[in-house]
Amino acid sequence: MSNSTGKEVIVAPKAAGREALGLAAAICVILLLAGLRVAQVAPKKAEEGFQTYQMQDIKLKNQAPVLYRSLLGAADTITGLREENGAWPEIATLQQENLPPFAAKFLPTGLGGFTWELRQGASWADYYGTNKNTAAEEKKGADPLETSFILRVIDLQAGKYPYPLAKQEQGQENRFATQIWINPKLADYPDGPPAERGWKWVISGNLAVTEQIIK
Repeated sequence: MSNSTGKEVIVAPKAAGREALGLAAAICVILLLAGLRVAQVAPKKAEEGFQTYQMQDIKLKNQAPVLYRSLLGAADTITGLREENGAWPEIATLQQENLPPFAAKFLPTGLGGFTWELRQGASWADYYGTNKNTAAEEKKGADPLETSFILRVIDLQAGKYPYPLAKQEQGQENRFATQIWINPKLADYPDGPPAERGWKWVISGNLAVTEQIIK
């Protein structure tokens, strides 16, 4: 006579499995609806803190976001050269550094027509670029693209700097502040405040802009 032992296996009824799947599906639906609600509400709240001359980067169209991100990336190299040499780097220097967007070979074909100029003061540098090729193509029916950009880099420790400037930037510990201004038209360089000449200051769409602006 032999004794046999066996494991006790508990098998969940099929109904329990269906209930678990149903609960998971319900949670997914709730999260999806919540996400859609945030997407609908958040931009409106963010825009409430914007000045009339500011715009969110998420509103840039076509290939403009590529140029915008390239300029943001270039700012680090520009400030590094400024600290190293005590002077704002020339366009030719940035091209030798193979730094986009000044080195056009690293950009999409549609952005290769930009030409750049350096305008500067003791505490600031404006890298002003225009794309005359795009402006001409738009007249023939091509998709519109912001054709004028300014990368403005400000040395907050070098004396008087141009306005507007966010108070958050004025009080920050970092030495440099970076701004990017755009104009949808083929615009001349503004010899004064860009905001008074139809330019828009591009602000990250991920930030709720609540800082006061120094005027």
